[in-house]
Formats: sequence, C-alpha cells, structure tokens
Amino acid sequence: MKIKFSLLKYLLPAILWAIFILVLTTSSNGGFVTQRLLGIPTDLLGHAFIFSILVFFIMQGLIKYWRFSFFLRKIQLYGLLFGFLYGVLIEFIQYYFTVNRTADYADVIANSIGCLVGLVLFKSVYNDLKFLDKE
Repeated sequence: MKIKFSLLKYLLPAILWAIFILVLTTSSNGGFVTQRLLGIPTDLLGHAFIFSILVFFIMQGLIKYWRFSFFLRKIQLYGLLFGFLYGVLIEFIQYYFTVNRTADYADVIANSIGCLVGLVLFKSVYNDLKFLDKE
C-alpha cells in the first residue's frame, strides 16, 4: 500500500493536470474563434502546450519515484505513451460524449507534438541524472 501511495504522491501534479485537460477539452468552447500565430492555429498550439506539460509532469513524477537513472528510457517511454494515448482518449470522449465539441485528427497530431516537446523539456531540465545513482 505504501508503494502505491508514494507513486500517487509523485504523480499528483500529472493527475491534476490530466483532470484539468479533461475539463478544458470537454467543456463548452464559449464561441472561441481560432486565431493564427505564425500561420498555426492557436488552438493547436494550446493542445501542444497542455500535453507538453502533462508529459513533463508524468516523467518528473516517475523519476522522483524510481530514483535511478537506468530507468530513464522506461520513464520516457511511459510518459510519451501515456500522453499520446490520453490525447487519443480525449478526442474519443469529445466525439462520443460531448455535444458541442468535435474530434479532430489535427488535435491528435498537436497533442503528440506536445508530448515530444514535453520530452525535450524533461531532458533539458533533467539532463544529467547520474546524481540519482549516488544516493
């Protein structure tokens, strides 16, 4: 029981962020009109941003839980896989369970790009994990 609780403790920011994403992507868009920034629709930039933060939080929680650098590839794989699958799940939820929201392939691609950005962000912050092995 203690092991599961400590994992939950480390993944709490990711879980709260995932709930925030679910609420944000299933609630009414309030007549949001998509603008463009550098030729890219701002809603796609928003998707990429929120999923990059999600993947970063997942990887950060897992590295704090496992505390060894040799788990790095596993952590990166789990973070990317969960982020991608969650993005696809959100689109299915929008398609089947919401009235005023629609699923879009471009959103899945933006979510996936955001997951990769989250990986790059994680690597830039935690670039040298060898310090974990000394404890």
